[in-house]
Amino acid sequence: MTTPLKEWSEETILSMIKDRVQESLELDYKECPAIFPLTDKKKIELSKDVSAFANSAGGIIIYGIKENGHIPTEIDTGFEPNALSKERLEQIINSNIHPRINELLIKQIELVTTNPGHVLYVVSIPQATTRAPHQAADKRYYKRFNFESVPMEDYEIRDILRRATTPDLHFNFLLSGQDIAPIQFSQDHLFSEEVDLIIAVENRAEEAAFYAVMNVFIDSTLKLSNFGDLKMVENLFINFKDDEKISVTQLSQNWGIQGKMPIFKGTNFRITDTPIKLAVPKEHADTEKEYICAWQISSPGMTNVGYFTFVLKNNCLAVTKL
Repeated sequence: MTTPLKEWSEETILSMIKDRVQESLELDYKECPAIFPLTDKKKIELSKDVSAFANSAGGIIIYGIKENGHIPTEIDTGFEPNALSKERLEQIINSNIHPRINELLIKQIELVTTNPGHVLYVVSIPQATTRAPHQAADKRYYKRFNFESVPMEDYEIRDILRRATTPDLHFNFLLSGQDIAPIQFSQDHLFSEEVDLIIAVENRAEEAAFYAVMNVFIDSTLKLSNFGDLKMVENLFINFKDDEKISVTQLSQNWGIQGKMPIFKGTNFRITDTPIKLAVPKEHADTEKEYICAWQISSPGMTNVGYFTFVLKNNCLAVTKL
């Protein structure tokens, strides 16, 4: 979601349900019974889930949504504000996670049409940097993995401890400036009309990055062009889940301050001056397809990797993080 949290409303939630916005590394849906009525066990689970987001890439948890197969299905009954207030929820989170998470935000959404008098809560969690990692109420450290909060390994905890003194680089992907773009097909061409693929690099740590090696791996089924000064290598294979191999096109770049600005926290730099052009095979028109992609960024003291997909449905292409 690109809408600022302060602008979220019941309409925003209903739109996410209608569009079947899937859970991801940075988005989670929880039914009301996950946190209410409050018990010691539920307080621990709440602390695990929130701290896992902070220890990973940050993100949003929506409390009051039913889901099936990680797809939202409907708004739950909601919470009575007098029984569980926004202030009480914030107090529980702060008192059960150590150290406290800076800049954590909670938005109370009024259920005006679906259940008047009730609310749901959207918890926005920033990625932890200077105070990382965050410990849950059971004295353990958690991360997000495959839609779940799972215990962290020792080396992962050490990696997070380095966030305060090293860059933390990630990629953001947009299609024509949005998360989703319509795809137009023509009978006279083997591929669709091109859409703009914008790749930007973001630094989530306080420490600036002066040098970086960047690699993006795009499913080779998709056609790429206009990739500027990026180096392209076709017909590579990378391992996905359970050693599944996927064919990809690699786009790479060495970022250095001789020709570019340092990558500071809070900045987004496009890795090409103009958008990359992307096209979908004509044979995939009017079908549902998923194109698996990956990325890797290395800078002194850090290496981050991630997966994302382009999903074709109803002749629209959406980009989703895994």
